[in-house]
Amino acid sequence: MILAIILYFSGQHFLAYGFVFGTLSLWLVVELIKVLVHRTRPYKKIETSRIVGSQARGSSFPSGHTSQSFFMATFLLHYYQANFLLWLAIYLLAFFVGITRIYVGMHYPRDVLGGAMLGTAWGLLGVILNNSF
Repeated sequence: MILAIILYFSGQHFLAYGFVFGTLSLWLVVELIKVLVHRTRPYKKIETSRIVGSQARGSSFPSGHTSQSFFMATFLLHYYQANFLLWLAIYLLAFFVGITRIYVGMHYPRDVLGGAMLGTAWGLLGVILNNSF
């Protein structure tokens, strides 16, 4: 939300609105999928799994953190004329968000992969919708 506020006050109102709408709607989609799939988190099934921090509640698939990070990367990088190295750095950052979700014991690798695919697709959809207005 801080990024949306920065975008808004830098004069990019429409981009800020699209960013907020995309983030909130993706959160709703992730929660709906979690209810429908109802996949148990790794720390509940695997006795030897590592738990770092507090235990997240709810279902495991897809990873909400990963989907949001890939959404942000896809949606925002489209609007800025960035070189390849910046694109690579931003997507690596999103990738590492997913890796940390596995590392802390909250998600399986498929949860992270599903979140990355969902977030990227949601970002592309946001770009298409934002450009059609």
